[in-house]
Amino acid sequence: MKQIDIEDDLYKYILTNIEEFGETPSQILRRLLKLPTNVGQAEPELVLQEVLPATPIAPVEVVKPVMEKVEKVTTINSPSFAGSSLPEAFANGISALFNSETFQKEAVITNKFKMMLTTMYYEDRDAFIQAAKVAKGRSRDYLGENLEQLLASDNQEEVDQLIASKPRDIPYTPFWVVTNANTGRKRIILTQVMASMGYPHHLIERIKEEI
Repeated sequence: MKQIDIEDDLYKYILTNIEEFGETPSQILRRLLKLPTNVGQAEPELVLQEVLPATPIAPVEVVKPVMEKVEKVTTINSPSFAGSSLPEAFANGISALFNSETFQKEAVITNKFKMMLTTMYYEDRDAFIQAAKVAKGRSRDYLGENLEQLLASDNQEEVDQLIASKPRDIPYTPFWVVTNANTGRKRIILTQVMASMGYPHHLIERIKEEI
């Protein structure tokens, strides 16, 4: 096994193209370059898969009115996040968020996931907006601003898949993010966004410790 040094922009590009949690840089590059799997080295078993609904999805004509009646998630389910002003926990960047008491005491992974996205948005809005454009799966967006436009699509299959992914507001931002994903997929989304925004490696590595 050879080791090489690469520039930061190449490292960021590799991370933004991760598709499965635990996928190595070598596996990512082989996929991007359309090279055969290295037969001399066993590939790790993929144990984290997308969570899909087990029951049939209701027609969009039934689901959309229900979704419109559901109160939007604009605050995290904790007394510390009540009110309309931006909580202090979000104001000092990802590094400070990781070490904050509020973040450490939060037990719900989805809440911590959204807390990180909110913090990244306020740490560098322009970079976050650009990162949101590259945080994608093979067939769908993971986050974005135009949820209503996507729900109004004429492609019924895509609309049903979007509804099944349970998109929710990212608190205190104009963005939404899919929430019907396992922890591994949430880590992939955070990795893609942080890498695209140019966060240092040591902070990106903390994702698997904190989420």
